[in-house]
Amino acid sequence: MRELKTNSFLALLEFSFKSLSQAYGRVFMRHIVLRHPLRTLRALWTYCQVLTAGQREERLLFRGGEDEFVRRAAGNGGRLLVGTGFCQKPLHAVPRQRSRDASAAPPNPAQDMAGLRRRRDASAAGSGYDCPAGRFDHDCLYLSRLELDSRSEVQFHPACTDCSIRILGHAALRAGASFAVLTSALDIAHDILLPALEERRFTRVLFAICPYSVEPMSLALLISGVEGCIFHYHARACADYSQWLRADGGDKPERTVLSPQTLARLLGLLETVAARRCSRGNARPMRYQQVSHVFRPH
Repeated sequence: MRELKTNSFLALLEFSFKSLSQAYGRVFMRHIVLRHPLRTLRALWTYCQVLTAGQREERLLFRGGEDEFVRRAAGNGGRLLVGTGFCQKPLHAVPRQRSRDASAAPPNPAQDMAGLRRRRDASAAGSGYDCPAGRFDHDCLYLSRLELDSRSEVQFHPACTDCSIRILGHAALRAGASFAVLTSALDIAHDILLPALEERRFTRVLFAICPYSVEPMSLALLISGVEGCIFHYHARACADYSQWLRADGGDKPERTVLSPQTLARLLGLLETVAARRCSRGNARPMRYQQVSHVFRPH
């Protein structure tokens, strides 16, 4: 446990030092750390306590049990933010085929995970489809057209069928949560951290990111007053700062992979939040509206 805590803290220091020369590092220092020194000190203390807990598979940034976290998340609606990286988007195009219908009806989690397992290795190796919304951006054609109360089928690109962004985004809307396709650290600061810090726009998160980003993201969220769970990719994630910096600029030639267990865990949490909201009689949003790069329930 001591080794895990030391390695995590050293990884945070390395990332922080190397980031000072980057635009996002300057924004983070100027608008978050220096403007909120007491928050930063409290967050550092909490971060050290989190490391002491020795979490390996997921980073839990909240006090109390999971039931308590779900209760708070269900009560905040769109202030719960679900997010994963642009590197989860399909890539490596093959010759174009005619689009087939992909219903916007609620996906079957078991079928979704089976489809992901069948296609993830082939997709990363160079087959599959490119994301029709582009890769290094915050967009998703499926989520932008999703209507939970619609019974009609809408034509979507075949890439949407087995995309984890589609699966998580759909489940997030059913839970009344916001959803974000995470791109650069600078955009995350402007679109998520600062609004959370200054407006309390987001108070809880369920994120899936590369393991290298877990330490700086944990501290950034704690400073911003955000609690939640951070999960990490199972394969093809950035291994060091140089790879991370390339991906931060949009150069990520591999498609990252969520393990079936991680995807099931995320979907399970969102289903529990959705059920809790339903039992309370909360109105369920039917669609998303993209505001400041974030899909907000509407």
